[in-house]
Amino acid sequence: MAPKSAISAVQRLGLAALRPTFNKDTNRWRKASVSPRVAAKVRKSAIQSSQYGPGLLWDPVWDVSLPKFHSIRAPKGRGRDRNREDRARKIEDRMKDMGGRIEDYRKAVEDRKPIEGIETLFKRMVARGR
Repeated sequence: MAPKSAISAVQRLGLAALRPTFNKDTNRWRKASVSPRVAAKVRKSAIQSSQYGPGLLWDPVWDVSLPKFHSIRAPKGRGRDRNREDRARKIEDRMKDMGGRIEDYRKAVEDRKPIEGIETLFKRMVARGR
């Protein structure tokens, strides 16, 4: 059952009760006096009570709904999906000189090792406490 205040607003104002209005003095929009949910109840009660038609409680011209304006932008998505091409390009660029990098790494590991000899043997024995 539709609220009586909504029914009287629709009877008094007609389509203006269902639409927001712009106040030029304050430069602000005023919401509709009857919300879309309540307007649907008024429409349904008008159909049930045979008040649906021109000049009655609900005019069928008011049934035309306004188109909803959706965002033109694409959904943001996940970061891993958005940056997939960049990551693939970076990996491919790094793989181009990977052979040289591996050689440099192996050489650095080899250079870190102490030189075999009596001196390193003595240092190891001292460090172990023997």
